Amino acid sequence: MRDVKRGVRRRAPAVTVARSIRHGERTISFDLVKSDRRTLALTIRRDGSVVARAPRRAREADVLTWVADHADWIVRKQHAVVQLQRSAPPLRYVEGESHLYLGRRHLLAIGHGAVEGVRLAGDRIQVTVSGAAAPERIKELMDDWYARQAREQFADRLDVCWAAFPSADGRPPALRVRRMRTRWGSMSPRRSMSLRLDLIRAPVECIDYVIFHELCHLVHPNHQRAFWALVEEVVPDWKRRKRRLELILA
Repeated sequence: MRDVKRGVRRRAPAVTVARSIRHGERTISFDLVKSDRRTLALTIRRDGSVVARAPRRAREADVLTWVADHADWIVRKQHAVVQLQRSAPPLRYVEGESHLYLGRRHLLAIGHGAVEGVRLAGDRIQVTVSGAAAPERIKELMDDWYARQAREQFADRLDVCWAAFPSADGRPPALRVRRMRTRWGSMSPRRSMSLRLDLIRAPVECIDYVIFHELCHLVHPNHQRAFWALVEEVVPDWKRRKRRLELILA
């Protein structure tokens, strides 16, 4: 006979949808999370993205109005996040330091061994050196690792995005990973896509946004109205992703 616990009600999983409101000339995008809670709450993540939490039975129109009433607070908090990131001290490449990879923060762990290298180990980036753990050597190893990861991850994401791109024709464009200061990506007339190496620190959804943006240039070379209409078609929440990327790679 099965042992059945009576009177125990399983909680339904939370439901998350992307929503946005207008605040003057600004669009504020946020994740609306409905769950078995009693109150409304706003959270600004470390990357500046916004989460509105609401009771499952709350009317969406009421939640949107409530978020709009707090728009000034949201803008101030997002601005504070940007300022904090810009004022953050430069990386020192020492034990326990926090480093971004695909939108998540990992703590740097340094060890010694005969074979030098870098690998992910849970929530840590494990760096192995054969000699002294000089910050210059740690940085060099990590830069090489980031570059390898970028080439692999970007190639995988390009395949995924190309398969979903409505105007895909033939093979996807050639891919180059470059160190760029002012641009996230570019598309040459010869169908060669360049992506900024630092994107490897951003969430996958932000990387995909940049890839889709550049793929749209295969159809519309310039940032004309038709170009943005196509971007809207393939990435309906592109403004939210763009804003999140701006906050991470400010």
